[in-house]
Amino acid sequence: MPPLAPTNTLSATAPTGSAYVLNSTFDINNDAVTRTYDWVLAVQTGAPDGYNRSYITINGQTPGPLIEANEGDTLVINVVNQIGDNQTTSIHWHGISQNGTQYMDGVPGVSQCPILPADSFTYQFTVNQYGTYWYHSHSAVQYTDGLAGPLIVHSVDDPLVRGTDFDHEMVLFVNDWYHDDGNTIVNDLLSVDGYDGTSAAPSPQSGLVNGQGRYNCSLLDSDDDTSCTTPTSYPVFNVESNAKTRFRLINAGSHAQFYFSVDEHTVTVVEADGTPVSGSGDLHRIPFHNGQRYSAIVDTTVGSEGDSYWMRFTMNTDCFNWVDDTLNATVYAILRYGNTTDSSSDPTSSDWSDTIGSSCVDLDESLLVPIEVKDAQSTTDAVVSFNSSFGQLVSDGQTYGRFFVNDTSYTNYIYQPILEGITSDGTSFINTSAVASAIFDDDVWTGDIIINNLDQGLDHPYHLHGNDFQIVARGSGTLSVADAASIDYNTTNPLRRDTLVIPGGDYAVLRISNDNPGVWVLHCHIAWHLAEGFLGIVVSRPNGIADIDFPSSMDDLCSARPDFVSIDTTEPGRRRRAWPINFADLAKGKRHGIGGH
Repeated sequence: MPPLAPTNTLSATAPTGSAYVLNSTFDINNDAVTRTYDWVLAVQTGAPDGYNRSYITINGQTPGPLIEANEGDTLVINVVNQIGDNQTTSIHWHGISQNGTQYMDGVPGVSQCPILPADSFTYQFTVNQYGTYWYHSHSAVQYTDGLAGPLIVHSVDDPLVRGTDFDHEMVLFVNDWYHDDGNTIVNDLLSVDGYDGTSAAPSPQSGLVNGQGRYNCSLLDSDDDTSCTTPTSYPVFNVESNAKTRFRLINAGSHAQFYFSVDEHTVTVVEADGTPVSGSGDLHRIPFHNGQRYSAIVDTTVGSEGDSYWMRFTMNTDCFNWVDDTLNATVYAILRYGNTTDSSSDPTSSDWSDTIGSSCVDLDESLLVPIEVKDAQSTTDAVVSFNSSFGQLVSDGQTYGRFFVNDTSYTNYIYQPILEGITSDGTSFINTSAVASAIFDDDVWTGDIIINNLDQGLDHPYHLHGNDFQIVARGSGTLSVADAASIDYNTTNPLRRDTLVIPGGDYAVLRISNDNPGVWVLHCHIAWHLAEGFLGIVVSRPNGIADIDFPSSMDDLCSARPDFVSIDTTEPGRRRRAWPINFADLAKGKRHGIGGH
């Protein structure tokens, strides 16, 4: 696939400072309504951190428009694909269970065929949950290039009540940012030589918050003649003194785990991946990895009208396998008391003295107690396992770096969606040489998923579609299905979420209710690892899948495939396995390696 090329000469924009401030006049109620959005996806040019490049926008902006709804509302999103360069696309609704609309999960090759160039598709589903979510492309690595945005769902049943538990709220949409476009990176990454001489996930060059960053252009390589002008200002977020502001944090990045902090202000976590929580106490920093979301209430008793403090979104570079020499690892913004947006003077505040950890780990789960108590089932009807690891594969005498789940590196046949295939052919439709799978049959009501991260020193954020899971066990080493019966489980109101980090050499056990028929992908949310084959599927209730009534629009997507495009088209592709390898051995590019991702 070629690098991104602009489809017009317009400049892209980031959301304005108020675009992601949630309006206090939004009526939170249980009167279900239909909310309709019309989106045009297109490639435009801009310099969100000062470095000029092409990237993908929705209606001319990146990140995309805020979707704000109530539990029970129906969302209708009309998507027109004007990306160009013959790129197909899709939209996944991260964290939305899609129970009853499994075909709207937005994963080409699993729940749908892709949206063709110059074509359109309408996503329509009802949100029967509430919390902080987001949407992003699940095609190639398009969300790395900006195709993503926030999705916030309110509810009258939310124990976190506006006006009581917090007074104001806004979204902080955070992502790492690359100066090469995603297609260039992934095409090189999947080649024999890799990207920058390695198949290890690449380092970004900077980061953005709500689409804005500040790259130091003086760090550019001497041979890079791209237009670059260091921005003169920082994003400003206004707060009211002695009022509670809820920041909804979303890590929409492709690689970096971020730590969020506000100088001289403590923060309290009140939500994790859509689950209201208590017990975190006053924290200095909140780590959040790709795909994860937290709501944090900031103590605003510290300052008064006109005061300003640094907000820091700092990448944990110890998690990178190699760090770009030009990386700006901290994204700065300004927290300012009062309504002024003046950024002519920088804050003089000081960072907290405690340091960021040396490994990518989740915030301590013992500090995150679900407010709505839900004990895990004390027994489970079935146990399945996924072992993930990095390795090498060969084709025509060439070796390639890939990720494997149960010894299979994922091949995505984007015009052969597994969900629809199972409705006609049952689970025999699954190509076991192309994807690792686990099946929870219709007589299973509670299932355990064991994930063994076999990559020593390589931590991964795992995301499961279609489900909130309860984290009932963690440990070091590996756990087999046979040994699962002999370990201790935390069944007392364990944390529920949809994305968790498992350190290298560790395991976790996720307990789910098998009540959502579908084909749900389980994958690493580091975009580069997913591109290298890091995905398996959980098939829930095959007989229930057979009863799904697919709308004709799903068939229309598949039948729109031109005759000259093979039904066996893959994205981005893989070959057969050769042998395991130590991931760190592959970090031999021109940059310096420091261990980790």
